[in-house]
Amino acid sequence: MAYIPSVVNDSRSSPSFGLEDLQRLIPFALALFDDRGPGSDYANAKDKLRAWAKEDPIDALATVVIGGGFAFYLAEKDSNPGCTSPLDGILYMSTALSVGYDNLFPTTPAGHVLATFAQTFGPSLAANAFEDPAMVKRAREEEAAEVNRQILARLEDIVRVLEAKA
Repeated sequence: MAYIPSVVNDSRSSPSFGLEDLQRLIPFALALFDDRGPGSDYANAKDKLRAWAKEDPIDALATVVIGGGFAFYLAEKDSNPGCTSPLDGILYMSTALSVGYDNLFPTTPAGHVLATFAQTFGPSLAANAFEDPAMVKRAREEEAAEVNRQILARLEDIVRVLEAKA
């Protein structure tokens, strides 16, 4: 497992992130972003994540708020006095996904990772929450394509009739 340095800064410790820690992160970052084309694991993971979020945007948002909030609670409950129940984690996650304001802040490395994910991808999830689910979009596209096929067939019939008269 890759070494990920702690960057937690609280009143009990001094900053612990230095140049050596940054050097240790380089192989981790390179492995994470090793994208060798459409069939790579990283590319597949991105495609699956995008498809999941588009399939039903409200479900995706609710999953991240509730699941991410519960994960945040589990990560923070033993070391963060402000995170005393799963509801605290859910409340933190919901604000991290949108306005980014709460009186609760992550204090553990896992909490920081969850917060980083939420604050990076959350605004996009929240903005798309009321978009039509992918299945509704596909149905509309198929309906429009069928109408276009019928129009094209009718136009071809008209051309045949006109050509027969000429």
